[in-house]
Order: sequence, then structure tokens, then C-alpha cells
Amino acid sequence: MSRKVLSLEIREESIAAVLLDSSFKGSQLETQGYFPIPADKDGDEGVQEALQSLVESFKPAGATCVLGIPATVVSFRNLSVPFHDIKKIRQILPFELEPSLPIPVEELIFDFEAVKHDKQQDLLTFSVKKTDIQRYIALLETVNLRPVVIMPGGYAAARFISTMTDDSGDFIFIDTGEGSHTIYAVCSGHVRMVRTLPVATDGNPVVRNLETTLKRTFTALQESLGIGVDPSAVFSAGPQARLLTGGKGSSTLLGVPVRSIDGLRTFPRLKGSLDTPEWQSGHLDIALALALMETEGVGGVNFSTERSTIQHYWSEYRKNIILTASLIVLTLVIVLGGQFLAVNAKQRRLAELDQQIETIFKATFPEVTRVEAPLQQMQIKIKEAGDGSSGFDLTGARVRVIDILNALSQQIPSSADVKVSRMVVGADNVVLSGDTDTFNTVDDVKGKLEAADLFTSVTISSADLEKSGNRVRFKLKLDF
Repeated sequence: MSRKVLSLEIREESIAAVLLDSSFKGSQLETQGYFPIPADKDGDEGVQEALQSLVESFKPAGATCVLGIPATVVSFRNLSVPFHDIKKIRQILPFELEPSLPIPVEELIFDFEAVKHDKQQDLLTFSVKKTDIQRYIALLETVNLRPVVIMPGGYAAARFISTMTDDSGDFIFIDTGEGSHTIYAVCSGHVRMVRTLPVATDGNPVVRNLETTLKRTFTALQESLGIGVDPSAVFSAGPQARLLTGGKGSSTLLGVPVRSIDGLRTFPRLKGSLDTPEWQSGHLDIALALALMETEGVGGVNFSTERSTIQHYWSEYRKNIILTASLIVLTLVIVLGGQFLAVNAKQRRLAELDQQIETIFKATFPEVTRVEAPLQQMQIKIKEAGDGSSGFDLTGARVRVIDILNALSQQIPSSADVKVSRMVVGADNVVLSGDTDTFNTVDDVKGKLEAADLFTSVTISSADLEKSGNRVRFKLKLDF
């Protein structure tokens, strides 16, 4: 899913704007523009006219708006606090800054960039009048724009340049203006110092004066706060950047060549035509940095109240949230892994039981050659066997055949030489026919059957010696 990001860099003399179409694959440049503010307009009329021209040209309906304001309306302070809790820092920040501010803290909006140092946090604080922020918001509302991010434009450029450098070396970014230059000192990826210095005169004296002022500033920073700045690169942008770069980047500052920030245009995730004369002027690079800060999710200070509570919380506690989310995901993976192993173990056990059932079925019913569902097939076989056995019970009989057979097997001892050749079951009696060795055995069998609870009486219907004289044929009538 893509979204449009409109970045505006407002200066006293002009508005630079860039519109990007951002997606997971990167950002596509849609349009850009540089709109001078008419000098003959009073108050904010010139700004409103430039904004109106911008909106008519860009048609940015639905775009996320990011605003860069001049550093001249922002106050910068360095201080240290003896704890790392960001929430606590926000609570005590107004009280820490109040002695050094010329106006009441109630009239200011604060933000800061923190750097952990030993057991404390080194802070670079930003404060701006609420009335100034309200003024910019009111101007943008006239053209139906509402900024979700408000920060100094030069700060956005310095922060984004730090994400593009391959090493952690220090560098300086200079945002030039008509009457002043704002210096951003970046150390190990963090903006550690911001100072706005007046412009002396045109030409080379500007460079010499700036160099002398920077040396004094860095020395004071080292002695007062222990922050050492040893720049290996110097970048410059803004309407007066030519005063420092000499037009072709040949000037040096603190012994380091001064370069433009046109390297932003070669950001790998940025697509589009950025080599037009409009881009070559250098007026749009800070606006581009503002847009890339938003599309690439680079954190920084923000004076806007448009961000939701969730977005503010995310920007402050992002590392803790990511750590907690990682632990939760790891826990879920472990739990789900355990469940997966348990399910696999149960499946293996079920497979073993199915194999045992099939083995028992084949042993019990060897005539069945096709075994598909042994449990169901065994249930059917048992039911068929039960249905088949019920055929031996006569309709109206009070005793089951199975009970009669059980009584006979229990009462006639296995040692007796008795062979039953026929059994006829009636409604209230059963007649047994067979042969045995002696007449005494017939009497013994009769006596034992009479002792069974199932039979009410036992009668010897006949007992005859066979022609061979070796066996005695008998017939017994057993009443229920």
C-alpha cells in the first residue's frame, strides 16, 4: 500500500516543496517546486499566496504533510540528566531549562535528542514558542494542509545525512540563510550541537569568520560538556551555500572541503528524475530530506501535536516495544513448538494403536483380506456374530441357548467321558442325547445338572447299552 508525502521547507523568502509516492519498495518522486514569497506582501499574505500556488500546482489532497521551519525560531540547549528514563526526562525538562530561557516555559513546546553517556543522558533540547507553531499550522490550514511532523529543516537534513554515511565519523552540516547560518554538529550519528551564527560579510570573510567562530564554539563545547567535535566532512545547503562551496565545492572549512548535500538525490530507495535544472539549484535538497525522514521512518524531534498518542509512544519507546514484541514472539514460538511436538507425539501414538487394531483384526478374522477401517470392520463382524447367535434362541423360550451351554459346561466335568451328539431346545425344556462309558456316569451327569440353578428338574428319558457293549447311549430331559 502506497501513500503520498508532501514536505514543505518554509523560509523567510521562499517555500521549497517535494511530493513523494512512498511504498514498501521505496519512494517515487512525483513533483517538486520552489515558490518565492512575494516581498511586496504584508505579514503572512505572501506566505499564503505562495502556499496557494503550491497547492494549485501539486494538488496534494490526501498526502501526509511534513513541515520544516527555520532554525531562527527555535532555541537550542545542551544539558545532561543522571537517568535514562525518557518519560521522566520529558517531565523534568521544562524545569531544567527554565533558568536559561528568556520566556516562561508555559509558552514553549519542547523536544530533545538524547545520547547515552556513561550513567547519564546527554540532551540536545529544542524549544519553540507555541505561538510560532500555531502560526505555521494556521497558514497551512488555509490551504487544507495539516502537518504531522514539524521540525527545523536543517535538522532533518543533518539527521538523514547521518543515516547515509558509511562510518561513524563526525561531520558538520551548515544550513545557510540570508542573515545567519545554522551549524549542526553530528557525532556518531547523533546531532550533538546546534548553533545559529550571524553572517559577517559576503565573499571569503564569511568563511574565515565562520571558521573562527566554530573553533571557539567547539572548544567551549568540549570544556563545558565534554563533547568533542572533530569533523571529517562538512556539508552545506540553503540559499547562501555558494558562499561556502565557492560555487564548485573548492572552499574548505576547518581544513575540510565543503560539499553540497546533493548526495541525498542518489538515495537507493528514491526513484525519479532529480537532475533537472530545478534540482541543480540546490533549493530543494532540504525539502527532500524532510520527505525522506518521513518515508524511511527516521526518528527525530517533532513539534506537531497531530501525531496520535500511539505514534508518540512508539517514537519514544520503540526499542523497548521491539524488545518486548521479540520476547512475546519467541514465547509464542516456544509454546507453539511444544504444542506441535505434543500433537506429533499423539499422532504417532494413534498410528501405533491403529496398527495394533489392524493386527488384532487380521488375527481374529483371517478370512478378511481387505482391511481399510479395522475398528469399524471389527464392530460389524461382532454385530454379525451376535445376530447369528440369536438364531439359536427359540421364539418364546425363557432361557437363552448361551446360558444353557454355559450351565452344561460348568456342571459336566471335563474329566467325564461324555459326548453330547444332539441338543434340542424347547420352550421350557431341553433334551440332550449322547453316549458315555457307564450307566453310573449317566447318573453322575444327571445329579450334577440337577444342582444347576438354571434347571428345575432333570429326567433320564432313556439309557441303553450299545450293541458293541462298550458305550451307553442316553437321553436327558432338562426342565427350566
